Amino acid sequence: MLLSGCSTAPPVVKPQENLLIKCPKTLPPLTDGTARDVVLTMSDWASQYHDCATRQRGLVDAIKEITNANAQ
Repeated sequence: MLLSGCSTAPPVVKPQENLLIKCPKTLPPLTDGTARDVVLTMSDWASQYHDCATRQRGLVDAIKEITNANAQ
């Protein structure tokens, strides 16, 4: 018995390079504990968190898109 058919490999899709950047392992420390320093440092922390969370969500979306495309 001989079986034949079309064999198509799913396209190789790579996530965007900017989605593959790791989040920082450490955050900038407070330097002197003044109110100004606390506000500036916490603002920096919030900015780093937002950037990291945005990339992570983008990577999750890209992986789901690739997975769904390969499943079809």
